[in-house]
Formats: sequence, C-alpha cells, structure tokens
Amino acid sequence: MRKEDRKSTEEGLDQDMDIAMPASFPETDFRAFGVAASNCFLPLMSEENLFDPQEKRRHFDWSWQAVRYRYRSCAECRDEFKVLLDNASEMCRAGGGDEELTYQLERCVYIFFMSGLSVFDSFAFCLYFYGHAIQPGAFQDVADPRKITRKGTAKAFRAAFPQAKITELLAALPDDVRFSIIDTVRTLVGHRISGRRSMRGSSTTHADGTHTHWREETWHLPGAAGKLMFDEELLQRHLDDITTLLASLASAAREFAGSHQPAKANP
Repeated sequence: MRKEDRKSTEEGLDQDMDIAMPASFPETDFRAFGVAASNCFLPLMSEENLFDPQEKRRHFDWSWQAVRYRYRSCAECRDEFKVLLDNASEMCRAGGGDEELTYQLERCVYIFFMSGLSVFDSFAFCLYFYGHAIQPGAFQDVADPRKITRKGTAKAFRAAFPQAKITELLAALPDDVRFSIIDTVRTLVGHRISGRRSMRGSSTTHADGTHTHWREETWHLPGAAGKLMFDEELLQRHLDDITTLLASLASAAREFAGSHQPAKANP
C-alpha cells in the first residue's frame, strides 16, 4: 500500500468517524485494530473501492464505528438511569408506584441491553469482513451480509485462523456468564417490556426481642435465569461486564491485525 493510501485509511477512521467516547471504552486497542485492519482493504478513495458492488470496505468501517456507537449508548443509558433514580420522589424511593418513572427506567434498560448485545454483534460483523480481506475463501457470506452472525464469524475464524487468540475469544463468548446475561436479557426485552421494579421483604423477631429485617429489590424479569438487582448501579454492573469482554476482544483483534498486514510492495 502506498504511503498516501495508508494516510487516507487512517484519516477515514481517525477523523471522519470520530466521536467522543466514555473513558472506560478500550479506545487505544480498538482504534489501533481498526487502522491496522483497514490496511488490508482497498484504499478509501480508490476507484475499485468506490465501485465495489459488495461495499466491503464500507461494511467494515461502519460496523467498526457501530461498536463505538452502541457502547456509548450503553454508557448514556447508564447515566440516565442513575439520574432518574436520583430525582425520584420520596414516595417512589419507598416503593410507591409511578408508571411514568417505570416507563423511563424501562426505556433505559431496553436501550442498554439492545445496544449492549449490538456491541458484540457489530464487532463480529466487522471481524468477518476483515477476515474476508485476508482469506476470502473462508468468509463467503460477504455476498449476503444478512447471513453474518457472531456464531458464523467464530466458525469462519476457527477454520481460517485456528491458533489466533481472537478465534479463542469468539468461540468462548457464548459460554461466558457475563455475556449470557446480556444475551438473555436482550432476547427478552426485544419481545416485551423489560420488567418492573419488584420488592420483597420480611422481618423476624428473635427470642431476645431483637429484630432482623430483610429486603430485596430487583428489576423483575420473567424468563431470566438470574436476578437484576435494582439500584442505581443496575446498568453500571453490566456495563462493567461489557467493558471487560470488549477490552479482551479489542486487544486480541489488535494483536491479530498487527500480525496480518499486507506485504509491502517492492520499491
């Protein structure tokens, strides 16, 4: 790739696609992956790229950016959720009903988990097009992007790059408990409202006259295997999980892209 073409590649990600990201996002590794992987595509302004009927470069760039968009949406929903609870009335804090507040909280939960799963779906989509740029024969669904899934991307990487760290992480993702919660909740909220605040409590009087009180608040989500504990940190806990998983994937993707660069042309 010529120096001017590589400069065009880097500018495509660093300038045209720049947005402010939360400090917790693994920006360094993720951006380095994007720039390194872009070197394997046709130059941004080349005639071959501009008239590519499959728009492979655009699919890669836009799914790379989608990871950032969806993560930022998660962080913004986390912040909005906290503000809603901070500003709730005393009656609501004590457990009183407020359907308007419930709607606003549910909206945050819905967008958070839809976006949270999309972080990983978009990353897999991005990796699929990158895999095709390196080894086209193993990634043939670029002809019909609707067929590209996380599972399909993991399968293709396992066939093409079985020893790569990114392949290992993609294959292990569905079995990770942190990811499974995000995946399960997203499936449920995609078909009905995400849930409602639920309170349970009890009080026990002991022989010596003392009392023990127990109280649990959850965001009741029928069909979910675990509980979503209801407090200001409800979404923060799952954002932490998304961040940890994404950071590992971004680091592995950066390492992989760094070792799969196009050969330099002879002078």
